[in-house]
Amino acid sequence: MFLCMRNTTSDGTVLQQTLEGVRRRLPPGWTVEEQDGVQRPTLRLRGPDGRCVDLTVIARKGLVPRDVPTLVAGAEPPLLVISSYLGERARELLSQAGASYADATGNLRIVVSSPAIFLEGLGAEHDPGRTPRPLHSLRGAAAGRVVRALVEFAPPLGVRELAAAAATPLATVSRVVTFLETEALLSRNDRKQIVSVDWPALLRRWAKDYQLTASNELLTFLEPRGLSALWPKLKRLRRYAATGGAAGPGIAATRIAMIYVDEPEDTARTLGLVPAEAGANVWLLRPYDDVVFTRTRRRAISAGDASSDVVTVSAAQAVVDLMSSPGRGPQEAEALVEKMKENEHDWRARP
Repeated sequence: MFLCMRNTTSDGTVLQQTLEGVRRRLPPGWTVEEQDGVQRPTLRLRGPDGRCVDLTVIARKGLVPRDVPTLVAGAEPPLLVISSYLGERARELLSQAGASYADATGNLRIVVSSPAIFLEGLGAEHDPGRTPRPLHSLRGAAAGRVVRALVEFAPPLGVRELAAAAATPLATVSRVVTFLETEALLSRNDRKQIVSVDWPALLRRWAKDYQLTASNELLTFLEPRGLSALWPKLKRLRRYAATGGAAGPGIAATRIAMIYVDEPEDTARTLGLVPAEAGANVWLLRPYDDVVFTRTRRRAISAGDASSDVVTVSAAQAVVDLMSSPGRGPQEAEALVEKMKENEHDWRARP
């Protein structure tokens, strides 16, 4: 059974665990048969009516996202990629490429149109056999600065140029870039220049490690006269940047004013806010990093019968903040991403 796969998967137990996961999820009456193909092994799925489909099998002990396009490019569909573990980004790229997949931890997605079958299952979120590597997340202020620069500055970008734009040490930038390249979120040419960035996917990836209320220090307050009374008073502040709904695409009314400030307690006194745990309509955030105050925008926000000119965070920062905001925050984030795609030249520039 699949003896020709020993060069790509050294552990036969892993392979059998993966195939057993497929068997367990098949509907009643379906069978699975392992076969040796002419060029690649195949997995034959047979339905209760006798109809069957042969899935071309590619097995890898480990698969990083950047290798997915090359892996599936020359294979005969329908394709099933098997591995000891497939990370979320690799699974996402395999699905986009129209390939089915299964790993030994239980992550599984098999989609066939004829005979029609759809199998899906979730396994481990992290590779149980992962060996330590220099960077495997986007946590921390330095990573945030690099992500912001990669999103907001158009390639091509050299690593030194990126380090200067992000105001971050070269060694740190290099580790972040290497990690993002492995995750297929950016690509580099032969001279190691960054030539493309999948910035929507990068923002979504950053949001997995960055949370508005966990990454920043939050204090909650009440503006007794409502938000229309708050916006004009912001001009009293030396430095601030509004985020959340105030910096979003405008598809929903702003219920909570979320504002980055240097000193939340002092700011609350300046603005005449009342501390509140329940019923708060103002969030003052001491930021994870000063980058929230860079590349800001100005927006006119309705304040009663007039409007106020309010400083808001960059579009990229607004997206990642909205992704972890309450209510319709995630939907507003996706709407803002779509708007950014339409007018990329308006907010993305050279460093």
